[in-house]
Amino acid sequence: MTSDVTKLLIIDGQKLITDLLQANLVSGGEFYVESAKCMTEAVNRLQTGVSEAYDIVLLELDLSEPITVRAVAHIVELSSPAKTVLFSRHADPVFIESCVEVGGFGFVPKTLSLNAFKSVLNFIASGQVFIPAKMHSTAKGGRDDVKGVLTQREMSVLGKISIGLSNKQIADCLDVQESTVKMRVRSLCKKLGAANRTQALVNAQRQRILPQH
Repeated sequence: MTSDVTKLLIIDGQKLITDLLQANLVSGGEFYVESAKCMTEAVNRLQTGVSEAYDIVLLELDLSEPITVRAVAHIVELSSPAKTVLFSRHADPVFIESCVEVGGFGFVPKTLSLNAFKSVLNFIASGQVFIPAKMHSTAKGGRDDVKGVLTQREMSVLGKISIGLSNKQIADCLDVQESTVKMRVRSLCKKLGAANRTQALVNAQRQRILPQH
């Protein structure tokens, strides 16, 4: 398998869907696809340490068991460095935003055409969060400035970064786990177009989200 092939794990209990996706995506030679029919199977596979075999994990929201933000965070943690993306016919914008907060890479609707679907997968594989424009507008009340995109929790972490605190110190201040802080840093970096926390701080100051010192 060449390095330019995008490797997917699809978590979806609908075998017809996974079979169709696998056949259509693999045929062009751009994608390699594996599937798991439920969370348990996916977790067992990811816990074996094969997460680096994937670039993207597509998680169907309508599985037999309820998909919570905590469950998404667990998949995000297990599948890293693969990018976990929610995948369904419809989803609640606020829920999607919460999942992005814990490290998810957005939401891909099943209603996309195959060509659009491939384009979105390539976009996500490049490290970008994808949320359909209509859903993004609904979740953010139509605001398109970066400050409106950052959540209150992310703003709190950004403020602590601006005064030089480490992730551990931020976790102690906010009374959360250090892993939670890391996920929020990762999320705000993506939203600010930054490769790391230092660049995120610079970008936030340039965009007047935080005052320049």
